[in-house]
Amino acid sequence: MKPTTPQTEPSTSTRRSFLKQAAAAATLSPFILPSRIRAAETGPNSLVTMAFIGMGLQGRILLGNFLGQNIKVVAVCDVDTTRREHALKIVADFHTGNPGKGAFGCKSYADFREIIARKDIDAVCIATPDHWHALITLAALESGKDVYCEKPLTHNIHEAIEVMAAVKRHQRVLQTGSMQRSMSEFRIACELVRNGVIGKLERVTCKVGDPSRPCDLPEEPMEPGLDWDRWVGPAPMRPYNSALCPRGVFDSYPAWRSFAEFGGGAICDFGAHHFDIAQWGLGMDESGHVV
Repeated sequence: MKPTTPQTEPSTSTRRSFLKQAAAAATLSPFILPSRIRAAETGPNSLVTMAFIGMGLQGRILLGNFLGQNIKVVAVCDVDTTRREHALKIVADFHTGNPGKGAFGCKSYADFREIIARKDIDAVCIATPDHWHALITLAALESGKDVYCEKPLTHNIHEAIEVMAAVKRHQRVLQTGSMQRSMSEFRIACELVRNGVIGKLERVTCKVGDPSRPCDLPEEPMEPGLDWDRWVGPAPMRPYNSALCPRGVFDSYPAWRSFAEFGGGAICDFGAHHFDIAQWGLGMDESGHVV
């Protein structure tokens, strides 16, 4: 469904049907990396076919990084027509400039379920707003695909438990993005702490910012080319506001993460980074939570 005007209530059964179908694609039944690095038929040195879901700023950054690896991008997906076609052009231009990488063969989609249904895709990269992470991840795992999903991996703890169970059940590879783990300054700091250079560690304090709050943004006129109903997806329906989903290609991070329906505020944004570094520095990666 592609409404041209925002809806304050799902007045027809269309939205309900869409969500039921989406849930069926992934039985809602975290950060897990099985000891077997790849349980799929694809070998570790084989060309991996990938799809990218969510083509905002972070999605484009990830797309650019992955294009330089031993992968072939065969699908891109976004609910915004302009972002979707822009991502397709990025892939096309890459193949034009790198003929040794093989022929261009990428398609664009507005509905992630069409990507999930494809049997020729090995892995998906998910960079949607947080409230979509778990549903798409579960669908991908169930279809036999490996997953790279942006942090925070899920919108709530229940979703994280379901994702963890799905990884084990389907024996797939799941990685969640946490770029600070790859930054030398954080690695060195953790090495210093874990080797006792700063002395006895008594307390760790992380400052990450404010939690999210209920969305109170005013309604704005809809523009053609955006499937707002699909963007809202499993979250409570609310009127369109450009702060949540700016139209077209943008070079900033939208404000959706500040609102509880769609994200967890700075606690889940910077918290996903800084709490992780604290665990790393404490040598507690394998411990889980401690009450």
